[in-house]
Amino acid sequence: MISFSDEVLQLLQEAGWYKGRSVDTNRYAAATRANNCAWQEPAQRFLAEFGGLLLRFLRRDGSVTTLHFNVSQALATHNSSQVFTDCMARLGSEGLTVIGQAYAEDLVLLMDGEGRVYGGGCDDCLYLIAHSGEEAIETICLDLAFEVV
Repeated sequence: MISFSDEVLQLLQEAGWYKGRSVDTNRYAAATRANNCAWQEPAQRFLAEFGGLLLRFLRRDGSVTTLHFNVSQALATHNSSQVFTDCMARLGSEGLTVIGQAYAEDLVLLMDGEGRVYGGGCDDCLYLIAHSGEEAIETICLDLAFEVV
């Protein structure tokens, strides 16, 4: 577990997160499997702590946007299945789990079996956002650059 910056810690707390938070992930697993997507242990652990959170944050350009970890909502987005298929093809992996979305639902967030977080859907690019879910929260909320895959 990383130590969140003060800014991100405040955003998380405003969204309802607290140290030791634990939520039932059965509905996320069911939604994932119903969409023929993989349900991985790293995603289960991450969503047990952060599932259901909605963070609102300010980007460098002054716009306000969101980051959420609502799996059902992310899977219901019009482009999520295409993003999922594209990401699997580009990464050569079938072990990706949808964990949420960022930037007003433009970026679908996926976690692999190692806990790395990828994003797809924006401008047809695939990004490695971070090597863990917690790092991805920091990277997205602080509006840091992603690595193009």
